[in-house]
Amino acid sequence: MSEVTNVCKDCLSTVTIDNGPNNYLDGEVIAKLNETVHDILKPETDLRVVLITAMGKNFSAGIDYASFVKMDRDEAKRFAESGYRLLKQIENLPVPVIAAIKGETTGPGLGLALAADIRIASSDAVFSFPEAQYGLPPIFGSSQRLYKTVGVGRAKELLFTARTVDAKEALEIGLVNKVVPVDALDEEAARLAVKIGGNSLSSLRSIKMLINFGLSEGYDVGLQQEVTALNEAFNPDTHQWERF
Repeated sequence: MSEVTNVCKDCLSTVTIDNGPNNYLDGEVIAKLNETVHDILKPETDLRVVLITAMGKNFSAGIDYASFVKMDRDEAKRFAESGYRLLKQIENLPVPVIAAIKGETTGPGLGLALAADIRIASSDAVFSFPEAQYGLPPIFGSSQRLYKTVGVGRAKELLFTARTVDAKEALEIGLVNKVVPVDALDEEAARLAVKIGGNSLSSLRSIKMLINFGLSEGYDVGLQQEVTALNEAFNPDTHQWERF
């Protein structure tokens, strides 16, 4: 039976996927993740960082493609819409999100990781988008988030070829932010979360909002929004920043 757990401690929320052995993102897991992410801010109003992890050796091998291609049109549409809602929820969380990636991270599993703000990977991690091998388009927003992460040319090449990328190359092309030894992943991810969480909550929220706003609305609009955010930070009625 699949599980999705959420443990909140010291302003850090750790969401863990447990659907061994491959941690497939099937309909049940996606529904549980949607519910978890939706409720994530309720028990911890001072939440500063969210960490997404997985049990077992793989972050997520995506989906069982052999079963997926047997879905009818309505089933596939519902699945795609559920995944879309999940990743938009993660992307729209007002605090930084870190994905701790290991082992096989494939298709929708990699799409899930791309919805995070930062990706830290173990040295055994491998990445791919195999949809072109199955006659499918990219799933869960990967056609959009991938090129914003690694650039248009690289994204097209990875999607066209469906080839596998190891952790070393993933770091070189900017698919992940850091690679660590296999046995150090949990510790390093937690250390990064603590480091980020030690900063100003209002600043963390502003940084994420401004970058996402610029990506969606455009460079010039993002620049103007930054001016607005700074003006609001100095509003004596809101007290958004910590005075020295």
